[in-house]
Order: sequence, then structure tokens, then C-alpha cells
Amino acid sequence: MNMYDVVSLSEEDLGLNGAALDPVGEWAIVFGADAYLELVSTTDPENRIELLWNSEVDLNDGDFHPGGQTAFIVGNEGQVLRYARGDHSITNAGGQIEFGQTKLTAVAWNTGGSWAYVGGEDGWLWRMRAAEDGGAEVHPILGRGASDISGIDCHPSLMLCAVSSVLDGIGVIDRDHSLHWIGGTYYPWSDVQCPTGERDECVAVSSDRNIATISLDGEQPSTSGVEIIQLSGVEGHFTGLSHQHGDRSLIIETPFSLIEHDLSLSAAFPWLEYSDAVDFDASIAGERIVASWSTDRDSGWILTDRGTLVQYHPPPSNSVGGILGAWILFAIPLATLLVILSLAFGLFPGLRQWFTLRFGTAEEKREARRAARRKKRG
Repeated sequence: MNMYDVVSLSEEDLGLNGAALDPVGEWAIVFGADAYLELVSTTDPENRIELLWNSEVDLNDGDFHPGGQTAFIVGNEGQVLRYARGDHSITNAGGQIEFGQTKLTAVAWNTGGSWAYVGGEDGWLWRMRAAEDGGAEVHPILGRGASDISGIDCHPSLMLCAVSSVLDGIGVIDRDHSLHWIGGTYYPWSDVQCPTGERDECVAVSSDRNIATISLDGEQPSTSGVEIIQLSGVEGHFTGLSHQHGDRSLIIETPFSLIEHDLSLSAAFPWLEYSDAVDFDASIAGERIVASWSTDRDSGWILTDRGTLVQYHPPPSNSVGGILGAWILFAIPLATLLVILSLAFGLFPGLRQWFTLRFGTAEEKREARRAARRKKRG
């Protein structure tokens, strides 16, 4: 995988923490320090819309409603913001009344879009939605742990959501909003993702290079299972996950690198290595990847904490094209024709003689005529 075009959102260090993609993958809300918010086109990051909110609170995570018209963004000091696509407005959706001074670290809408789950420091978990009076309806999730919630993601087709925590392991929230801890205790989980609705599985990664495959049980969520492997031959730390394509995710690693994880194969592969990033731009390689999104099966954009966007896709040499492609397209049918002619000449000597008299050199034509005269005399 190679790096190509670079787009900078600002000349200053923005201190970004991530990005939330809309359900169809056309736009992303990027967010970070001092309530920085901007709407960016996923295919052309030069096309973007500034989202205004007057605050100095850091924003840590965001998620679009399945309908794509609104999104929640959560941050420090119990801050929850609501983005409306119709007019690109940002409004307050929750705060200290509902969440106290808790640092909110994760948010995800459930499959039907009826509730959003919010996670924070010290294991806090809530479900919330907009209330009719313009405020928020918020309820705590019982059975929480004591360590920070590092990620929440909801399965695209099952009414189940996966939760990762720093020390309490991996949990599953069912359709009745009950939390079930299913394993992985004491692993420092960094993030969790349910990349596809075609498999009843999610994936989680820990900072010490462990990968968990979470097998969801839609009938009895409490019996969902976790299988954990440690990825060898890797020296960095896993800090997050981004969906790439289908059942494939990209594991975000520090220093600047990406690893592809294929859920269907239960395998991981190098995608972008730190040395490649250094060769491309040593300054960019010193930044921290906070998100990525795809524009095709093997292409997309990387977002860094400073606000740098870098395009990636396979090198052109990976595909057959140009002069080489033209030669291959010409050579294959030509070789097939020569094989057919060779067989025909062997079976029909007269055809070979006719071909020589029609297309051969002058010497070949003279020799063909002599052979024909000898055959008549004989």
C-alpha cells in the first residue's frame, strides 16, 4: 500500500481524536481538542464545511444515527453534542446534569436507532436519546465495570452492541439494555468494531497487540464468546480500529502504521508499515493516526491528530496496464491462433502449402513450388 495526496485541515496542530462517518460513507465529522468540529467529504477532503460550537471541551468520539441525518459527538466534562445534517447545526444534547463531570470516551447508536449507548471513564455506561422537550432521556446501564470504556460498536443486523474496556474485558449489551461481560478481563482493550452484518462477529484490539474475535449469540447474548490471539512480529501499540471494506478492518498502530484484519479469515496482514511512511514523509510519520476511511476496496484516506489527511491505494504496478497490458491482450489470442495453425498444418499439408505460397518469403515460395512439382512427378 502506498501513500499519495496530502491535504492539511489547518497549519496548526488541531489535536484531533477521531472521525465519525455517515452510514453511506460520503461525509465524515472530524473532532478533537477545544471542540474542533468539521464536516469533510470522504472522497475529496478539500470539500469541507466548518461546524461551529463555542467551547474549549475536548471531543473524544462520535457516531451517526443509522438514518444518517444526525450524529452524537461526546467529550470531556459530560459533553454530548448533536449534529443535524439539514442545516449543519451543532446543539447541546447533554451535559453535566445527565453525566456529571465524567469524561465521555465512546458513543454508538444501536441497530434500530432507538437508543445511543455512551461510555466514559471509570466504567460508566448510559443509554440516551433525544427527549420531546428538547433535552435528553438518559438511563445508566447496570452491571458496569470500574475501568474506562474504550469503545462501543453495534452490530449492523443483530440488536446487540459490543463494549471494550481498559481492564474489565469485553461486554455485550442486548436489546433489553442488559450488559453481559463475556471475557477478556485484564487485557488493555483499545477499541471494538462490528464491521459487517453478514457475520455474527465483532473484533477488538488491545494496546499490547492482542486481537479478540467476539462471537455474538443473538438468542442468548450472555453466552457470546471471545477468542484471543496475540499478533507476533509487531512492535507497536494498537490504538484503534477503522472499517475498511466488507469484513475487513484496519488496525491503527503507533508508530504510524496500519494492519489489515480479515474477520472471515481470522487473519491479519501488513497494510502500511512505518518505514513506508518515513520514506513518504518523515514529518507525517511522526504524527498519530486517529482514523481512516475507505473510498474503495483497497483505497481511502488516513486522518492524523494534527489534521493531516493522506490518501492511500495500491501502487499502479500491482495492476496490469499500459504497454505491458496491451502486449498481454495481443499475445494471448496470437499464441492461440498459432497453436491452431500448427495443428491444422500437421493434419492438412495442402493448407500449409497454400499458406506458404500466400504469405511466405520468396525463397519459401520457390521451395513450395519445387515440392509441388516433385509430388506431381512422383
